[in-house]
Amino acid sequence: MRKTMALALAGALTLSLTTAGLAQAVNSKQSVSVKLAHSKAGTAAKPKSVGALTVDMNVALDPSDPSFATRSAVIHFDKGLVFNSAKFPSCTEAQVRSGAAACAKARIGSGKAAGVAVGQRQDLTVTAFNGPGGKAVLLHVTGSKPLKIDSVIVGKLAADSGAFGRKLVVAIPANLQQPLTGLYATLTSFMTSVGGTSKGTPYVALKGCSGGKLKFKGDFVFTDGSKQSPTSTSSCTK
Repeated sequence: MRKTMALALAGALTLSLTTAGLAQAVNSKQSVSVKLAHSKAGTAAKPKSVGALTVDMNVALDPSDPSFATRSAVIHFDKGLVFNSAKFPSCTEAQVRSGAAACAKARIGSGKAAGVAVGQRQDLTVTAFNGPGGKAVLLHVTGSKPLKIDSVIVGKLAADSGAFGRKLVVAIPANLQQPLTGLYATLTSFMTSVGGTSKGTPYVALKGCSGGKLKFKGDFVFTDGSKQSPTSTSSCTK
């Protein structure tokens, strides 16, 4: 019995990591916010570095909700932001998992998270790496208590439209959404900051500021079929 419960807890916590903090059901509330260390915009020809870009995602859990997980998530970034990830050193998911030395130069940030599964909380450490060709962000999530956790979350960077210039797309595999029949888990918080420079080029820069505000949005789809799209803004200047 003890071994069975341990396996259930391990599976649930692994799931909570892979959802990257993006969980919400009928009554629980998902939020997303983005902050810039430096918010003065440059121009299209000469964008200015934001220093660090911090994405903070949280879930306000409603105790009446059944357990749930996230099927997919998309984070949309204002069109005033420029991601120069293609100009940065990169490494692969396999290299991140193996602790390859090549990933040292590909590190672009860090953060923290907290997961809740089977009534237990686990605090987690997040390390961000630039994925192959700058087309992805690899989030290495680790924890030691109550379980040893070692997982890599892959977010694909792609072009966006309308008010948004880039988006981070995360699809959660079915076996990670529900590692054991009837068992889901929730990551209640996930915060990561990315930034840095490569040969004088910033990882994230700001080329414009429309109306003194930058717009952000998250699109989340959950295992019960529900969806939620929280939005937020942050201030900027020209």
